[in-house]
Amino acid sequence: MKRKLLLITILLVGGLFVSCSSDESGEKKTETPVIITPSPITITSTSTEFLFAGEDLELTGSNFVNKDYPTKIFINEVEVTPKEITNTKIVLAGPNVKSGVNILKIQIQNISSSPLNFNAIAKGWNKINALGTLNIYRSTVLENSKTIFSLLDSGIPKKIEAKSTGYTQTTISSSSFEEFQMIDDKTGILVSTPNASFTDNAFETTTKITTEYRFTRSDLSIGFLENNNCILNTMVGGQVYTKDNGKTFIKNEPPAWAIDSKSDKVKLHVKAFGKSTSNGKFYQLGLIYDSNYNYDKNAVLESPTGYSDWTIKDTISKINKNILPLYKFKNINQILSINENDHTLVQSTDMLKSWTVVKTNVTSVFLRTETEWYIQSGDKLLVTKNSGASWELELELPADSYILDISFSKSKILISGFKGLQYLKIE
Repeated sequence: MKRKLLLITILLVGGLFVSCSSDESGEKKTETPVIITPSPITITSTSTEFLFAGEDLELTGSNFVNKDYPTKIFINEVEVTPKEITNTKIVLAGPNVKSGVNILKIQIQNISSSPLNFNAIAKGWNKINALGTLNIYRSTVLENSKTIFSLLDSGIPKKIEAKSTGYTQTTISSSSFEEFQMIDDKTGILVSTPNASFTDNAFETTTKITTEYRFTRSDLSIGFLENNNCILNTMVGGQVYTKDNGKTFIKNEPPAWAIDSKSDKVKLHVKAFGKSTSNGKFYQLGLIYDSNYNYDKNAVLESPTGYSDWTIKDTISKINKNILPLYKFKNINQILSINENDHTLVQSTDMLKSWTVVKTNVTSVFLRTETEWYIQSGDKLLVTKNSGASWELELELPADSYILDISFSKSKILISGFKGLQYLKIE
């Protein structure tokens, strides 16, 4: 009996002890959350050291994400929204940049990355200063490359590369050339009569085609270049055609009448060569010299290939000597040139036989398409997109500028000229 009472007493005391140690409210205690302080943010690399407007910028590094705080990205102190973000990668889709040095920073709460400086080129016209005050005879701008290729009026070819510090120029060759054109970063042609040098490795090595004096008469030029199809043209109407970057070629002799067989004097001088959008045929435009070496007749020749089967369209119509024979055309039924007497832009719709005025006060003309033309008028670059029906101001040029060349790609325009004149437009 005593043992039973003792057991009951122990159970009652134990229950009382447990009851006294419990929370009277019955509520569970809430744990205090742990906030993780952002780790140091490091940018280790970027997808490009020179950004073109519209191009994506990819950043790689560490600690780009924190679960408790948002990641903020700033370019020139303006916040931008990432297209993609992980702890080690950020992609910015065509961020808004200015030409020159831009400053990027990543920030999480009170932790910021070291500022990242990168060079960029904005949409619109941008002055390129890589060649200083050198005269730039001709240039090539490529759609899928940031590199510019230029030929100085001294004949020296230059490569202008986009670096982290801006555009930087290097010399491709110390020799002098008359023509220089690139298809891409690696593939191109250098011409120094009577030779044409083709390359597919940025002129580390070349394939050379050599012609004779009677064939070229000291004037070999790039008449047509599309992909690897190239037609070299001579002043007396001969051609060299290659479709494999100079490895094999077809040579077409000048017309028999182009050189006088007795005096050996030139009778034909080709001034323009091109393919017409109207019918896909090739044309040579030039001058006919008489026995006293005075030019007085037009020359128009037509070919289905550009290097064979040439037929004469005209060698008898009288030339207008006020018109500079620097003919430009996309469509053979609309040839443009400049009247050097009154500085008017003129056009011929009948293959050089007659000319009508399109616009006054014009120094030079360059064709992008059949309907889109660019002219220099004083210190202004003007554009028409409707074959001269109306004109718009494209660019104000420095005083006394003189444009020698305009190169076009799908979304870029590059003008070059005297005293280092070089402007690049990103459309």
